[in-house]
Amino acid sequence: MSTPLIEMDNIEKHFGPVIALGGVSFNVMEGECHCLLGDNGAGKSTF
Repeated sequence: MSTPLIEMDNIEKHFGPVIALGGVSFNVMEGECHCLLGDNGAGKSTF
């Protein structure tokens, strides 16, 4: 198995008591293309 070009594991981001991201994991392998979609305020930029 090849190594991911990008690997994130269990990412969390809090703004005070607000959990913007909780337990996010994500890998991008060579040749893959991904798109991140979500409503305004969903945490796309934070991710």
